[in-house]
Amino acid sequence: DRKITPQHWIDQFTPEQVIHQYMEVIGVQPPPKSDRPCPSPLPPDPSSPNTEDLSAPPAPLVSIIIPAYNAADLIGDALDSIAQQTYSNWQVVVTEDGTHDDTEQILDTFGQQVGRDRVDYWRNPVNQGVSATRNHSMARATGQYLAFLDHDDLWKPDHLERLITRLEETGADFAYAPADFFHSETRAILGVHGPRPVELESFPDSLFDRCYIPVAGTVIRREATNRIGGFDSHCQPTEDLDYWLRCIEAGLRIEYIPEVTNGYRQHNPKAITANKAKILEGHARVLRKHAKIKTVSKKFRDRVFARYHLGVVRRSWKSDPMKSWEFLFWSLVLAPVGSIAAVQWFLKETVKQDSRYAS
Repeated sequence: DRKITPQHWIDQFTPEQVIHQYMEVIGVQPPPKSDRPCPSPLPPDPSSPNTEDLSAPPAPLVSIIIPAYNAADLIGDALDSIAQQTYSNWQVVVTEDGTHDDTEQILDTFGQQVGRDRVDYWRNPVNQGVSATRNHSMARATGQYLAFLDHDDLWKPDHLERLITRLEETGADFAYAPADFFHSETRAILGVHGPRPVELESFPDSLFDRCYIPVAGTVIRREATNRIGGFDSHCQPTEDLDYWLRCIEAGLRIEYIPEVTNGYRQHNPKAITANKAKILEGHARVLRKHAKIKTVSKKFRDRVFARYHLGVVRRSWKSDPMKSWEFLFWSLVLAPVGSIAAVQWFLKETVKQDSRYAS
C-alpha cells in the first residue's frame, strides 16, 4: 500500500514557509507576517504628466504630401519645419520628380532622426510634373488627413495642430490658413497670401476670381480626396485653383483660419510661379474648364472669365497672335456680355482710373 504523507508535514513546506526559511539561512530578516490582503493598484493620477488617457481616441494620422524637383537646396528647411510641429502624429510622403540630386540622402537622414517608418520616399523615373507627382504621393499616403507642403515652403510649429483641431471640432472636410510671402534668401516677410475680408464675404465667387488659398496652408480629409480625385496635370501651373474649385463643386465644407500658419517662398528662380504670364494664361484655362460652375453666380463668373481671357489676348497680341485669337474666341463665345465689361475695365486701366484688374 502507498504511504500517505501526514498533512501537518505538508503544511511546513508552503511557499511562504520555504521563502522565510531560506531568507533566515542567508541572513536576511524576513518581513513580518500580515493577515491584511494585498492592496489593489492605485487608480491613475489624472494630474500626472506621464499618465495616458486611455479613454481619449488617438490623434488621427496626417500624411504630408511633398512633391520634390531639384529640391536638395531647400527641402531640408521644409523638413525641419515638419519636425518642429506641435502635432506629432504625421508621416512624410515624398515623391522626387525625375531628378537625381541629394534629396534621397536628405530624406534618409531625416528618417534616422524621426523614425524611418514615418518617411516614405519614391523617385519618378522621368519627370511627370507637379500634379502627377502629388497624386503619386497621395496614392501612397495612409493618413486620415492629407496636408500639402511643397519642398520650398515652410510651416510654423502650430500649423498642423491648428488646422486638425478645427477639422476635428467642426467636422469640416477642408481647412486652410493664409501664408506669409517671404524672400528666399533674406527670409524677409514681403506680404500675406490669403483672402481679403471682402473675398471671404463673397466666397466662393471670389475664389473664381483669385486663387488666395496657399497650397502649403491646406489640410483635407482623405475621404474627401477620394471623392475629388487627384490634381489635373493639364492645368499646370494653376492646378491648385482647379482643385479648390472642384472641392467647391463637390460641396465640401471648407473652414478658414485667419492666423498665418505657413510660409510661401518668393524670389526663387526655380519656382514656376515666377512667370506671371503663365499664371495668367493658366488661370484663364482653369476658368474655361469651370465655365459652367453652378456654385459661382453666372454674372460674376462671365465677367471674370472674360477679363482673364482678354488679359491673355492683350499680353499675347504681338508675341503670339494665334494664342490671342484663341482666347478672344472663347471669351466671346462663352461670355459675350462679360467680354464687353472686361474691355471697359481695360480702358479704365489704360487711363489710370482703375487698377484693380491689372495683370
